[in-house]
Amino acid sequence: MQERINNCVLQVIAESVGTRGEGAYFIDLRIKGKGSGRKIEILMDADIGIRIHQCAYLSRRIREKLEADDELLELIGENFDLMVSSPGLGEPIIIPRQYIRHIGKLLQVKYTDSPGEPVDLIGHLQEVSLSDEGDSRIVIIPEKNKKKGTQPKAEGITLCLNQVIRAVPEAEL
Repeated sequence: MQERINNCVLQVIAESVGTRGEGAYFIDLRIKGKGSGRKIEILMDADIGIRIHQCAYLSRRIREKLEADDELLELIGENFDLMVSSPGLGEPIIIPRQYIRHIGKLLQVKYTDSPGEPVDLIGHLQEVSLSDEGDSRIVIIPEKNKKKGTQPKAEGITLCLNQVIRAVPEAEL
């Protein structure tokens, strides 16, 4: 069922070129509950941030697609809730493309260093280099410590995405 819903979502995105849904990309799908109380949550985003009218447009198209597939509708149940939204602040980055949207923003990153030890880092995402060959990288400028004393170096720290355990966008106050 999840794979069929994924395919419906990807098909709607592909058909959205030249419409209000253009530029959106799929991040994640969560299905909760069973039977008539089933809830389908779809996370989407865009490189410049997804807008509420895009979520509404995509939600309508996805619902139409799901309801048009009688076999899938029987699996889901006719009284399902569908929610299309963007990941909220504090939600971890799931797919590499999401880093693009967060260039210049504060991230809390947990990564493994060369000996394999986990390291926590808070800093601003300066650069993103995505590659299909698997050598995608990000550059983070560590945030300066508010207290006097030792300050982290001002140059960026380059991390391969396969080193990143978790990256979470943070609010800047």
